[in-house]
Amino acid sequence: FKSTAGQKSYNMPQKVTESIISKQTFIEARTMPRHFNNSGSKFMSPVTQRPSAHLTLRDTRFSSSPSTMPGLHQSCRHLVRSWANQSLGAHLHNMTLSNGKLRVPQDGRYYLYSQVYFRYPSPAASEGDQRSVSHQLVQCVYKKTSYPSPIQLLKGVGTKCWAPDAEYALHSVYQGGLFELRAGDEIFVSVSSPTMVNAEESASYFGAFRLDL
Repeated sequence: FKSTAGQKSYNMPQKVTESIISKQTFIEARTMPRHFNNSGSKFMSPVTQRPSAHLTLRDTRFSSSPSTMPGLHQSCRHLVRSWANQSLGAHLHNMTLSNGKLRVPQDGRYYLYSQVYFRYPSPAASEGDQRSVSHQLVQCVYKKTSYPSPIQLLKGVGTKCWAPDAEYALHSVYQGGLFELRAGDEIFVSVSSPTMVNAEESASYFGAFRLDL
């Protein structure tokens, strides 16, 4: 038969392990932020509290009355204001959006990204005119701090020569990077040619998320 002492010795490592796991679970439960999801029935994981945003271009009404900001580089001085989080896949979590600018809620390292889809309807070429139409397409990402002038973080450029007989000439500029940001900083996108920006949810977008929580 099995001895009582041997059984106790055999079960001891398992009991110690279970005790450690139970204690760790208790500590994690106490330190977890008490935020509820939309249904109010379950706690949300701390990871879901990370500031993040993915915005799509709602329309291009800004192109009819281009808006410029003081301090922006001449090559991309038109502010894109029509970002929204209402399309499928878009979201705005623990960040705020105002007049095209994303406001950073907490100090930290953030990955910023943006893509702008340029769509140029080429004019009909005159008879015998085979010259190409050249355009410089520029997209910039800036941050606005307490300093008077915005600070340029990213700049993407594409110079395209399009055949004048093409019905539409298309090009997208994408860029992204990791930056140290402070609470209260505002991030925004500007472009060179507002009349050429195309509002397509899967092609023109702007976002940010914090990495070091």
